[in-house]
Amino acid sequence: MRILLFLIAILSLFSGTLVSQAGFFNYTDVYDLQFATNASISPDGSTIIYNRVQYDIMTDKRYSNLWSIATDGSNHTPITSGKNNYSQIIWSPDGKQIAYTSNEEGKSQIFIRWMDSGAATSITNLTSAAANLKWSPDGNMLLFSRQIDEPMPMIGKLPSPPEGATWAAAAKVIRHVGYKEDGTPIASGESYTQLFIINVSGGAPRQITSKKANHSQAQWTPDGKSIVFTADFKASSAIDINNEYIYRMDVSSGDTEPIVAKRGPYNHVVLSPDGTRIAYAGYVDKFLGYQQPEIHIIDMKGNQQQVLTDKLDRDPEGLQWSTDGKSIFFMYDEYGVTKLANINMDGNLVNIASGLGGANIGRPYSGGYFTISKNGKYVYSKTDAQNPAELVTGHFPTKMAETQITRLNGQLLMSRKTGKVESFWVNSTVDKTKVQGWIITPPDFDKTKKYPLILEIHGGPYTAYGPVFSPELQLMASQGYVIVYTNPRGSTSYGADFSAYINHNYPSEDYNDLMDCVDFIAGKGYIDDTKLFITGGSGGGVLTAWSIGKTDRFAAAVVAKPVINWYTHTLTADSYPYFSKYWFTKMPWEDPDQYMKRSPISLVGSVKTPTMLLTGDLDHRTPISESEQYYQALKLRDIDAAMVRIADEGHEMMSRPSNLLRKVAYIIGWFDEHKSK
Repeated sequence: MRILLFLIAILSLFSGTLVSQAGFFNYTDVYDLQFATNASISPDGSTIIYNRVQYDIMTDKRYSNLWSIATDGSNHTPITSGKNNYSQIIWSPDGKQIAYTSNEEGKSQIFIRWMDSGAATSITNLTSAAANLKWSPDGNMLLFSRQIDEPMPMIGKLPSPPEGATWAAAAKVIRHVGYKEDGTPIASGESYTQLFIINVSGGAPRQITSKKANHSQAQWTPDGKSIVFTADFKASSAIDINNEYIYRMDVSSGDTEPIVAKRGPYNHVVLSPDGTRIAYAGYVDKFLGYQQPEIHIIDMKGNQQQVLTDKLDRDPEGLQWSTDGKSIFFMYDEYGVTKLANINMDGNLVNIASGLGGANIGRPYSGGYFTISKNGKYVYSKTDAQNPAELVTGHFPTKMAETQITRLNGQLLMSRKTGKVESFWVNSTVDKTKVQGWIITPPDFDKTKKYPLILEIHGGPYTAYGPVFSPELQLMASQGYVIVYTNPRGSTSYGADFSAYINHNYPSEDYNDLMDCVDFIAGKGYIDDTKLFITGGSGGGVLTAWSIGKTDRFAAAVVAKPVINWYTHTLTADSYPYFSKYWFTKMPWEDPDQYMKRSPISLVGSVKTPTMLLTGDLDHRTPISESEQYYQALKLRDIDAAMVRIADEGHEMMSRPSNLLRKVAYIIGWFDEHKSK
């Protein structure tokens, strides 16, 4: 009977009959949200083409269309229509054309659009999607990459079935390392990222690489004669990861030579406008879970010239050279807020903009994007805790006042009440380290009343939450819960020491940081101490399961897509070469105690908290076998437990909007059931 009542409550929540109070942000409002993504500014800084993302409640799918808008916000018009998807918008060097990818013809293809006439045509007939589009300097060709399958040879030989016979499907023979990819069925053959060139006026693409390696971050040299890219050509590359090198290839001959002689990683690689230098974000690899990257400048022979960000103590990303080659634009996170900055060759940094990001329907992770024209006009998506991302333009170095040029969600938000979001800081009881968090109070919050509390823990763990609009957490708050989300030690954006604290030490005192944040908010006087709840996904699922093994203060828990047993996870996850190399000092069979002492399964004997497990059945990052272990252990101990398997979902659990809503509905339904006890 209790399970039946729980399921009825879930169905009622999801159908909308017991959703938020009138005027509160509710489940179906997610389908009305729109986001401006992948914005690309013309070379002269006058026009922006962006991807307008929407969600269809009838097909339960995400789709997008291309829109054009002037940098002053005028001439806001659609370029495409329909329910397809578009991405990778890039302007030709002369600004007369754009290239992009779209699935409007079925499979994703490359399209060219002439901006004067509006004519558009596909120039490819690809069997796998193109990525990383780059115009040649003369505007005549496009460089791109795509996955090429390498089928594995069969073992043994079966006779052919008789004519008309129906035999079982062929077995999958696996002999390579990367046979799993999150969110997709297991594949039997290998695939590699290869590079191609195509003439924009027509013709078949020409494959210019063929080695069994992933060729990434490819870009033209300014003279159009060569291409720079990263790859690892060693046979051990699938296991010995982060060991790539930077190469230069002559386009005509195919001759390839290494630019650098030392191993990577080399991330956010960008070639200077004059082709004499390369900037990248990287570090000397010490095989740790968190290692702070710096912006490095090298010449075309691989000689180190400068390290620009050695005084920043933050993680740079999204590097882009200035037109004159004297500085670099990039993003970094600080205290959960993504910033746009410029740094010159003397290491002098100027902050340009703040609050980048927010273009998603999930949780409040920091991060964003920007694009900048030759004349210094830039555009980015700006968000804050109360507002989804909208496009904002500005100019550097004049620092003229920024202009918000889109208001895609204004009408929706004017008619909805959302929870108020406020930041707070606590001093950790472990060592007085300052820990930041945020609290979302329900709409129409009354501090004289008592409210249930949900602690929501971010994944990663080397990531950060921030003051970013989160439909997922706003839905929880609209159900009458106070939501607390935090950045415990191990989170990024607070400096290298703060992030590196949990290297080979996770979980650990990050648990104490979380409890300190709960104590701080619980002490405000408006929290019902008997109705504390805890949830988190991925790394947050790890910490949720760890926490309920340490304390019974929570009335119920939802452990989403967790790692429960580091030994089994390391040997079943898709990224197993990474976890065994960077998160532990030895292989599982060499030191099983090292893995077990950080595993929530080691504490399951102490758990008293009613617990739900929630994972996608195509999750290969934290395989569902992890959830099954914990569920079965709880059942063996007669602990109130439930397990939810989200169909056809990988680790993100929101490829279909309804699955995000389903996730929230199950969390709230589980907590509501135990709130009344």
